[in-house]
Order: sequence, then C-alpha cells, then structure tokens
Amino acid sequence: MRSVKMLAESGGIDPSIGDRWYVSDGANAVGPVNLELIARGIEAGKVPLESFVRHEAWKVWRPLSEIAIVSVDSGVPTQRFVRAPETIPGMTDDITEPGRPVFPDEIMPADAFAGAADLDDALLLLMNAAVLRARADAALVHVVRPDGAMILYAHGAFGRDMLGQPTSMLDPVMTAAAVGSSIVAEPSPGPAGQALCARMLQLGVACEAAFMLPVLVHRRLAATLEVGRKAPALRASELAAVEKLVDALVAKAEADGWF
Repeated sequence: MRSVKMLAESGGIDPSIGDRWYVSDGANAVGPVNLELIARGIEAGKVPLESFVRHEAWKVWRPLSEIAIVSVDSGVPTQRFVRAPETIPGMTDDITEPGRPVFPDEIMPADAFAGAADLDDALLLLMNAAVLRARADAALVHVVRPDGAMILYAHGAFGRDMLGQPTSMLDPVMTAAAVGSSIVAEPSPGPAGQALCARMLQLGVACEAAFMLPVLVHRRLAATLEVGRKAPALRASELAAVEKLVDALVAKAEADGWF
C-alpha cells in the first residue's frame, strides 16, 4: 500500500492560477491534469516517479520527484519508488487506471512533445525520449543561438558540470550538423565521431555506440542531439526511432513558429 503527497508549493505555484499540469515519462506527455489525478496515477502504478512534470505557468519541466512524496508500506517517505520494468505501463490520458505496457509500435513520436511550451522545452523532452528509445547512458543537447552554440541539456554522471558550456561552430560535430549531416561513431569513428565520443567521455561514459542528429527547423540548424551508450552497438531500428522523434519535434516547431 502506498500513499502520495503532492507538494505544489515547492514549485511556487499560486493556487489562483489554476491546477493544470503536464506529465511526461519520456515516451508520452499527457495533460493538462490536476495534482489529485497525478497522485492517483502514482498510487495506481500508472505514473513512474522518474517522470517529468510542468505546470502551465512554468517554462521548464521538472522531475516529478520534486513535488511528490511516496510512502510505501511502513509509511516512511521516499522520493523514488521503483517498480520492475515489466510492470511499468505507458501513460495514457487516463492516468488513474492500471494498464498494460505500451508496445513500441503504439507510441507515436509526436506524443513525446505534448505540452511543450517552446523549443527549449521540447528539446528536453526530445533528450528524455531519445535516451529511452536508444537505451542510452549519455546524451547532450546543444542549442544554437545567434551568438553561438551551447550545451542546454545533459544526461550522464557529470551532466551538471557541462551545462552552459559553449560549443564552437567549428567543432567537427557542429560543422557536420550545420549542413544537415548526421554522425554515427561506429565501428571506426572519424574526426567528428572521435569528437562526439570525447564529449560522451566528459559525461562520464566510455561509449561503444554514439550518434548525433541535427535539428533543422526551416532548414536552419536549431540544435543538435548527441546520444551514446556503453554497449552494445547501435541497431538501425534504434537510430530510426530517434530520427522519427527529431522529425516530430521539427514538425511541431515549424507549425508553432518556435524558430
């Protein structure tokens, strides 16, 4: 038996502006829903605490564990409740009823970006979804601004240390991205692949498989997604799944005028 306490005040939410939240597990994003519904979804085993949430008033997503405290059996609070992978179902619009696992061919790439407020917001969801699809150990998102590129998001042991670091547009990975080229750094990485693997190593992961996909909005480079994992080698189906995510993000960014 578990109970859930939601700490909306930890996010500085004024109750007068409405109880409207979005939830993402990396594969799907649903909402708007209220906090009570999210709590019931956690209690029912429908919403993993590894998910991210965003209130309509926020510009960024935050870990669900920041606003949810789960008590299990003994009533001792814990910030994380981990279930066996086979029992974690995908989320649907009804997050209160227990459900079966969602099969990969049932997940639409565009579902990952529901509730995104802007391009930066969607890029975080892209990284989360790419890590899930590629079973990755490390990932970086470089965003391209008028004054240059920088690391906007990072996934890895030393990710926090890399956030905000500038990235030269003369970097071999960025040079390839600028002309719309992807990079797969296996089996024998060239200069760009070596630079990509070196960045993954900075994240604390020695990668056997790594790749970069450019995010081109209206044919202009808006960002790059770099993904790596320790092993095994990358499968074509995994790369294709992440490519579909990028295509879905680009379609939404162009339709919503984000870039």
